Amino acid sequence: MGGRSPLLVAIPLWMSFGRAAALAEPQICYVLDGILFLYGIILTALYCRIKIYNAKEARDANAKQDADQGIYTGLTPRVQDTYETIGIKK
Repeated sequence: MGGRSPLLVAIPLWMSFGRAAALAEPQICYVLDGILFLYGIILTALYCRIKIYNAKEARDANAKQDADQGIYTGLTPRVQDTYETIGIKK
């Protein structure tokens, strides 16, 4: 190793590790795909659970409001007509 630079020894060694790692890349991709698939299923399940929970709360709130008050409670009749006639002076 007298006249060789450490860089000249490291480059072919590094390249051979890259080739060896390339053989395992499909297996790594399969594992990562599986993890992403499970992550997607878990997030979808949580999202659906939240949507169902919110819909159930809204339904319960509407049922409570209907039981406590009538549908028309708080509404008052209009004093004026929607369309008023304009008085024309002749």
